[in-house]
Amino acid sequence: MIQARIHQGRIEAQDPIPEDWEGQLVKIVPLTPDDPLPDLEACLTALEVLGPMEFDPGERELAAQTLAEMDRLSRQAMHA
Repeated sequence: MIQARIHQGRIEAQDPIPEDWEGQLVKIVPLTPDDPLPDLEACLTALEVLGPMEFDPGERELAAQTLAEMDRLSRQAMHA
């Protein structure tokens, strides 16, 4: 299976396309919440193995400020 993203009416493959697929007709269907994402599952497992996250001094506050600014900008864009 190859994952792709639709962007401005075009299909952008997220994975390399095998050479033997050249010229073949393909069927594209959207992912659903029930579809497994093996890459995501592997990443989540690797993160869990690392244990709890630790912040350097001031890092937690910087992350909160950055998220608040992103929230403000996205709300501003929605109202525009």
